[in-house]
Amino acid sequence: MRPGLTIAIISFNEEDMIGDCILSADFADQIIVVDSGSSDNTQIIARSLNAEVYIYDEWEGFATQRNRALLHCKHEYIFFLDCDERITSGLAKEIREATTANNANYGFIRWENYVFGKKLRGIHETKGIPRFFKRNDIDQFSGIVHEKASLKEGIHSKQYFFKSKLIHHSRRSIYQSLLKLAQYTRLSSVRLRDKNRKGGMLTGMAHAIPRFVNMYVFKLTFLSGQEGFLYCFFVSLETLLKYCAVAYDSAEKSIQLPKR
Repeated sequence: MRPGLTIAIISFNEEDMIGDCILSADFADQIIVVDSGSSDNTQIIARSLNAEVYIYDEWEGFATQRNRALLHCKHEYIFFLDCDERITSGLAKEIREATTANNANYGFIRWENYVFGKKLRGIHETKGIPRFFKRNDIDQFSGIVHEKASLKEGIHSKQYFFKSKLIHHSRRSIYQSLLKLAQYTRLSSVRLRDKNRKGGMLTGMAHAIPRFVNMYVFKLTFLSGQEGFLYCFFVSLETLLKYCAVAYDSAEKSIQLPKR
């Protein structure tokens, strides 16, 4: 028998996105949704699609939610999926093949990004985002933002790179983009402050302007028209504001991490 597969989704007030997300994962042996106390219909929709819903109102960060998902994983492999992502048929086939082969414990995906309803054009390849893991090889997830999994002591990483891309609806509206901007600005500023990094307007501009030029010009995002410009603008603005937050929000004694 092939090893089983669990797909785990972290949610908070995602009634507009959770349905299609779960449907794209219906090839899995188990689908679990770790919800942060949604006040909309997220939990109802997830249960109606036969996903197992586990509610944790005490928000302690993204890494903690992923660790909680591990507690409910019944199978040997686990794939983490966000509500704004969709698994294509090609990627589903690859995930099943990787599970059956049973020779990897750390799998990387790449995104096919959509911004404001339009496919993002240009050069936006990454080395890969880790999403596929062998459950018993994981020690825990850690990190305030862009959380990472560490393997148990003595376990070596056996990597797999999926060729088919994961659909990612990165920026769906201006309103959603502003919420995401506020969220990641705060989280990233906490990480910078923990590393004793210098903050301020000039430091932020010194990082934000080259990032905008690199993304918009050299990575050819200008090919995506106005949507491409807005995408680069928001990403660069986040870069600027996180350095400003290090300088101007440093008086905060504690920061309540927002929910995804």
